[in-house]
Amino acid sequence: MRQYKPNYELKNAAKDRLDGRYGLSISVCLAAALLYRAAYVVVIQAAPYTTSYVSSALMDGLITLVLTWLMGVLDLGQTLFFLNAACGIPASFRNLFAGFRGDTAKILAVSAVRAVVEVLSFYPLERLLESAVFTPSPAVFAGAAAALAAGIAIHLTAGLGLALSFYIMLDFPELSAGKVLKTSFRLIRGNRKKLFLLELGFVPLELLCALSLMIGELWLTPYIHMTYTCFYLDLASPKET
Repeated sequence: MRQYKPNYELKNAAKDRLDGRYGLSISVCLAAALLYRAAYVVVIQAAPYTTSYVSSALMDGLITLVLTWLMGVLDLGQTLFFLNAACGIPASFRNLFAGFRGDTAKILAVSAVRAVVEVLSFYPLERLLESAVFTPSPAVFAGAAAALAAGIAIHLTAGLGLALSFYIMLDFPELSAGKVLKTSFRLIRGNRKKLFLLELGFVPLELLCALSLMIGELWLTPYIHMTYTCFYLDLASPKET
C-alpha cells in the first residue's frame, strides 16, 4: 500500500532542507520577484493609456497573463533550485536561469497553460475586490463572491492538476509538453485534497507577513517552495507498507 507523509512532516522536512540555505534561497526568490515586478512596470508604462476602468482592467489582465506566461522560464529555474537543494544536489543562483539554457519552447508551452489557469483563478477576484474597496455596492460584492467561487473551482480542478508540471519536466526531460501536463494531472490524482490543505496551511503565515509589511515573505516564500518540493518528492516515491 502506498503511504504518503502527512503535511506536518513535509513542512518539517522543508525546514530541515532549508537549514544553512536560507540566505541563498531568499536571494533566488527575491531576484525572481524583482525581475517580474520590473518587467510589469516597464510594460505597464508602455501600454496605451485609457480612462475607461473596463479597458484598463482588460489591459492589465492581458499584461499579467503574458508576463506570467513568459516568467514561467524563471519559475522553472526556481523549481530546479529547490529540487536540487531537496535532493542534496548542489544548488546555486545560476539555477534560476536554467530555463534559458534548456528547451525554452517546451517550457513556454507548459507555462502558457499554467498562466491561463492562474489568471482565470485569481485575477477577476483581485479586480473585483479592488472595486469593492473604492466603489462598494451589493453588485460588486456579489460579483466578488461569484469570482471567488469560480476561482476556487478552477484552482481545484486545473490549478492543482498543473502544480507539479515543472517538477515532472525537470525529472523527465524526454517528455513532450502535453505528456508533462498529463503526467502532472495523473500524479496529483487522489491527492488534491492533501495539496489544497497544504496550501491553506500557509494562509495564517501569509496574513502575518501582511502585518509585517510583507518583510516576512522573504522567509516564507522559500519555505513554501521547499514544502511543495517535498510534497512532489513524496508523491513521486512514496513508502510501501
